[in-house]
Amino acid sequence: MQVEIHWELEGSEEPIEVPWENPARGTQYLDLRGEPGAISQIEAARRQRPLQTFLAALNGADSVFSTVRASVWLAPETRADAELNEFVSRVDLMLAAEELNLDRGHYEGLVQRLVELLTRDAGDTLSVQLAVRRCFFRGTNRQGYALAMFLTARGETPGQAELRWGLGQVRLQQALLFLSRVVRQHLAHSN
Repeated sequence: MQVEIHWELEGSEEPIEVPWENPARGTQYLDLRGEPGAISQIEAARRQRPLQTFLAALNGADSVFSTVRASVWLAPETRADAELNEFVSRVDLMLAAEELNLDRGHYEGLVQRLVELLTRDAGDTLSVQLAVRRCFFRGTNRQGYALAMFLTARGETPGQAELRWGLGQVRLQQALLFLSRVVRQHLAHSN
């Protein structure tokens, strides 16, 4: 799996907001840790079983993460007659304990470990782009950080790209849940 990292420069992009709302599209932030059943309100999760499973796992009791938003799409340049088709997802996530999101160092460590885990897989049909972004927590009026993850799968047909994306989503989920255990152990030893 190819992995690319982007570190947001201060002020270069709008921060991710939590909670967020998009009235034009009729969408909003859903606290999936507090209300797991709300996954059924996310259209992309209803259409894509691997995304639904991913969201349930990352917002579950065994995870230190909380997802902020998720979307999937077939890349616009993808056509039935194209030589290369791409299926893409974006999931923004943060650490469930808000105070841990205030230190960029936590995300630097997570990204380094995630790169180590994901680059063990060879192949060029899957790529992950990790972007550490500023985050604004509306409820507490605090600035912090979050992680935007873009998973891209390529295939000879749109169906093959989508199938490979599903397999890549499972691989990403496994890596994040492994890191979740590492973070829990680190927090337990530091307390």
